Amino acid sequence: MSVYDAAFVNSELSKPTSVFGLKLWVVIGILFGTFIVLSLFLLSLCLTARRKSRRHRQLDPAPPICKEIQEIVHHRQPLAPDHQRVAPPVPEVKVDLGKTEQQQHVVTVFSSGESKGHTSVSETPSFGSGTVGPEVSHLGWGRWFTLRELELATDGLCEENVIGEGGYGIVYYGVLTDGTKIAVKNLLNNRGQAEKEFKVEVEAIGRVRHKNLVRLHGYCVEGAYRMLVYEYVDNGNLEQWLHGDVGDVSPLTWDIRMNIILGTAKG
Repeated sequence: MSVYDAAFVNSELSKPTSVFGLKLWVVIGILFGTFIVLSLFLLSLCLTARRKSRRHRQLDPAPPICKEIQEIVHHRQPLAPDHQRVAPPVPEVKVDLGKTEQQQHVVTVFSSGESKGHTSVSETPSFGSGTVGPEVSHLGWGRWFTLRELELATDGLCEENVIGEGGYGIVYYGVLTDGTKIAVKNLLNNRGQAEKEFKVEVEAIGRVRHKNLVRLHGYCVEGAYRMLVYEYVDNGNLEQWLHGDVGDVSPLTWDIRMNIILGTAKG
């Protein structure tokens, strides 16, 4: 650019305009500064809106997961002799045994014997032969019992086999086909309490081994039934020890009873 061109540009920029008589270069500077300020303002608005939406997503709680036990009605037929016993069709059963809502295990059992899902157990019971092979549960311990097995072991959950009854369920005495004596606890579904009690017992004492604690052999989840299968220990129940005929002198003195009460309260 020559000296004449520079002088021409300077003279043009120095001319007054109709905007309050300001010079042209002043008007251009004002417009440029206004454009920068508006751009920064719009950018800050976009960033603020994005932060608010992200914070709202983090604070928005996840919808509660319904854990109610779905009632499934099964039409049971009377028990037939061994030579006429036919395996009934096994309905599809889904079991939720997760510890948290984010880490849940779903077990799906099909009548055809094939299994699907994250972790599954397939069962093909043969009631005609009178023997049922043990099913290994997906928890890594215990046995998956079918409702049919436990009904056969307890004579159809008859009242004569009741050995205990409480607020959460009824305990039945039973004998498996291999001669193993068991105690079957049928949890009562009072306002969904059976599902909670089932998970608590499975997670709490499923792997525990103690001389003063009965062993949990396995469980049964079929339809609306939630059952826990314990080893049977023929030591009587609490009702018999407290109020039954235990001889002239009760082995449970008041000091022992007080220690039991205090230990239970601490536990």
